[in-house]
Amino acid sequence: MSWFDFSSCTSGRRKNISIDASSTHSLDSGSTANGATDTSLFAVPPSEFATSFDCYPRWLLAARVYALRTAASLAFSCISPLPCEEPQTTTVLYLDSTLGTCQGPRCIPVHVWMPEPTLAPHALRTAIINFHGGGFVLGQGTDDCIWTSLAQQELDAVVFSVEYRLAPGYPFPKSIEDCVDAVLQIAARASEFGIDASKILLSGFSAGGSLALSTWVVLQDPGRWGYCINQPMPVVQGMLLFYPGLDWSITRDEKRRGCARPDLTLPPSMTDLFDCSYIYPHLSREGRQDLRLSPGLMEDELVKKLPRIHFCLCEHDMLLAEEFRFIDRLKAANKDVSHRIVLDEKHAWDKPMPVAPKPSVFEEYRAALDEAKRWLNLEWTEVDLIASASTETLTHSRTGSKNDSSRLLPLPFVMERSVSGSSMEPDL
Repeated sequence: MSWFDFSSCTSGRRKNISIDASSTHSLDSGSTANGATDTSLFAVPPSEFATSFDCYPRWLLAARVYALRTAASLAFSCISPLPCEEPQTTTVLYLDSTLGTCQGPRCIPVHVWMPEPTLAPHALRTAIINFHGGGFVLGQGTDDCIWTSLAQQELDAVVFSVEYRLAPGYPFPKSIEDCVDAVLQIAARASEFGIDASKILLSGFSAGGSLALSTWVVLQDPGRWGYCINQPMPVVQGMLLFYPGLDWSITRDEKRRGCARPDLTLPPSMTDLFDCSYIYPHLSREGRQDLRLSPGLMEDELVKKLPRIHFCLCEHDMLLAEEFRFIDRLKAANKDVSHRIVLDEKHAWDKPMPVAPKPSVFEEYRAALDEAKRWLNLEWTEVDLIASASTETLTHSRTGSKNDSSRLLPLPFVMERSVSGSSMEPDL
């Protein structure tokens, strides 16, 4: 049995966190996942993946989702004004859907945050393409406005937030096809937005983090899923992933059992609604190994090709064990990967509707953007080069009491980085 054990000092006490990395189903390193969905589609899901909504007709399921979307939209609109300055220009693109079924013109809204015009008219900017969360069922392109605002300002980047189509009206794999379409079309129009097509970063939250990684996977070999793309593949320089889901071949019960505090994970009433809406027709465990759905099961050959990745994870999240397993694989492949853990927080802690975000939200967002600056060689000096050759200790944050709202804590292990930025195996 393999365990991830680490301890940290919190408010004068020792806190031990143990994640059972083998209590749930996963592929061994070196195994391969079935690239395409298997032909075994089910009118009723296998018993291990059954949900409380399986007996609902699709129209009634859609009605429940609509009510939940309305409530979520109202809650997001009540969030306190942002403490950061709004971007100067915001517009909305409507991109065509060209992949899979339900194709058509102007189907995919994309919100765009543009920086102020630069004094150097020919300078090209970084592009950040973001995917919102919501279990593939909820959400819209403006949900991550705090993140997109900070990213636009900190990196002087053009930020795009994709409003992919949602289940149950558009079940798997429509959302991933919309995201791939968006990345392809944004890259093809790079000159229009003044962006450098070689400096594309992907970011995503929860389901959006999964979509970001799945989008990269599809771009490596579109023909594997029968997609015909007649343009050069965009080069993704890095990914910033916040608490992503990486393995849908694991049941929700298995994921909860792998948590130290199952009572603090998302409730079954919500995850059942997400799963029943998104995976339709229902899939077997083998079918759920499709890399568009479970990108964390990608083959080792794909792992070796991955760009730089930064993860922000939550301690009380049923996804934490699968995230750790994937990070472990990246380290074993000597990839440039970093991660931070927000202690004592649940999944989507940065979306505390309808109250203002905690200080740790801005701390973690800026930490992720600092990694992006390193990747992009922004403000990279000779001193930075010397410092990067020495051992770095990554940190994570914890939201504490009112008198101690956020503090930095040492991560359980130390990662050594070479000057080139590749990470070495950690010292456990």
